[in-house]
Amino acid sequence: MVKLHLLPIALIAAFLLAALTSTAFGQVKQYHIEHEWAKIWINPENGSIDLFYDICFTADSGSFTWVEIGQPKRDFTIGTALDQYGHTLMTSDVSSSTDFKVRVNLYSPLLAEQTIRFNLTTNVAKMIYEDTTNPGNVGMKFIPTWWSQARVDDLRVSIVMPSGVNVSMVRTLESAFWNNTSPEPDGRLAVYWNKTNLRIGEQFRV
Repeated sequence: MVKLHLLPIALIAAFLLAALTSTAFGQVKQYHIEHEWAKIWINPENGSIDLFYDICFTADSGSFTWVEIGQPKRDFTIGTALDQYGHTLMTSDVSSSTDFKVRVNLYSPLLAEQTIRFNLTTNVAKMIYEDTTNPGNVGMKFIPTWWSQARVDDLRVSIVMPSGVNVSMVRTLESAFWNNTSPEPDGRLAVYWNKTNLRIGEQFRV
């Protein structure tokens, strides 16, 4: 009788060990974003923007072969993607329904406790709209990529205004007021936002 009872207990122990081993060998992927820096250039001739992302991505556990970067609208064109070592990275449009994003394939798998820095450039059409509430003004709404499974340690957004626009001509909601302004090398005005320690899934609206 004793031996008959020991067999199922041994099997249960074996199943538990297998489950734990499976998790330990890469089933769980965790990561965080050390920095997410977005820069926008407004194109007044057609209402599009050039959007540049600089991402510093750290794998906490598991391994990663690609990273997906959100886009504000469906009508976007992918430019180039490069990593910190100068490698040109393969990209693809993996949008579905109302979820617009670009997949950036890493040059080599990123393993636990490793970090990679890379950038992505896109052009997004129809981002500038006529402000019917305030005739004569135009507006733009932008939310940088948010991460449903990761925190962001340092988020920065800068918007380069069209030529001739000065700071007195730029308005925003009080709750989304910028942190700083500065001139670009070509003389255009750039407006900056910065936020640190974003929680998992937190959005930052500009």
